[in-house]
Amino acid sequence: MKKVFLFLLVLLTMTACTNKTNSAASEADSTVVVKEEVPDTLNNVEAVVKQVDAVYDYWNKMREHYDENKPSVDERFGSKEWIRVRKEVEAVDRECECGGFFDFGDEGPLDAWTYDCYEGYVSANDIKAKLLPDGTAEVKFLVKDAVTTKGRPIRWLMKVEDGQWRVHNIIFENNDNLDLLMNMRAYADDGKFNKNFDINKYLSTMKELTAKVQGADKNEVSFNAYGLIDVDLDGTPEVFLQNKKNFYNVVFSIADGKPSVLAHSFGATDIYFFEHGVGAQGGCGTGCMMSNCTIVKDSKAVVNICSIDEYGMDGELASSNYSKDDKEITAEEYEKLRAQLGAQLDLAAIMHEIQDEAYLKEPNLSDYVE
Repeated sequence: MKKVFLFLLVLLTMTACTNKTNSAASEADSTVVVKEEVPDTLNNVEAVVKQVDAVYDYWNKMREHYDENKPSVDERFGSKEWIRVRKEVEAVDRECECGGFFDFGDEGPLDAWTYDCYEGYVSANDIKAKLLPDGTAEVKFLVKDAVTTKGRPIRWLMKVEDGQWRVHNIIFENNDNLDLLMNMRAYADDGKFNKNFDINKYLSTMKELTAKVQGADKNEVSFNAYGLIDVDLDGTPEVFLQNKKNFYNVVFSIADGKPSVLAHSFGATDIYFFEHGVGAQGGCGTGCMMSNCTIVKDSKAVVNICSIDEYGMDGELASSNYSKDDKEITAEEYEKLRAQLGAQLDLAAIMHEIQDEAYLKEPNLSDYVE
């Protein structure tokens, strides 16, 4: 097994913010973006399997007779989002002295499409494809070559774009379901933004803003790590700040160089990302569930929406309250605004340590949890 992803799993001390659906494909995948309607000619398992075979036929032909005038496997079969992120990773690799996302020294580069199978003819075997209700497809198979006869288990999430099935994400199942798209996004964002970013420029202001959200004193707020995530893909990163001891996270906008809170999680809530926003969701007390989300455009908050559901002792919903920018609204108004958030995304950040003296002095509350 290549060492690349063992390294990545250490390097990417990730904070993955997800709220998985019940679909099989969402188990470890990055969210599917805007989807095309699947034509009848493609809306069957046979069409999906045929495309899987076509990928490896093309891969083998390109290896034997490389032609720089022909599209790469990524360009020929990847979704628009997959191609965009791969190109960003390649741009970071060109400037990076770390060996690159897929390159690991003496063992050579790892291929996203074949894992480490490259001896002789490479093929997909034991293909199991499933069409999903949202118009996407999940495919599981073993990629084999002349040496790796048992195969490497790979899972794809596919979607229809430009009139054909394209690969939107690749998951290496024998590497703890390693989600390539999510990890590449984190690597690309960190490579683009972190080299010119100084967290100390913003930290004091971010602590003050966090204290206001928490209703605490600024001196009681501390952080141990930060990561950069371009939530709305506008070229300006959002900042993810973390306190592991006291279990709270804050997502900040730094548009125009001025920090502002986009989302704050504490205790039983977690941070979740969407196509057009970010929020905190989870428990807010006994029998209480809360969702507090901010719609984001150009790295700035557009509107904040909140829902609070309270349940009785019998587990039945007792009441629901909805608000927009702290003003009460109807359930119908809330649902319309909620829809503007778009699909949920699986995003992560490479976390960098912060030498915060206040954090070092804090007790580690997890030591007192039985």
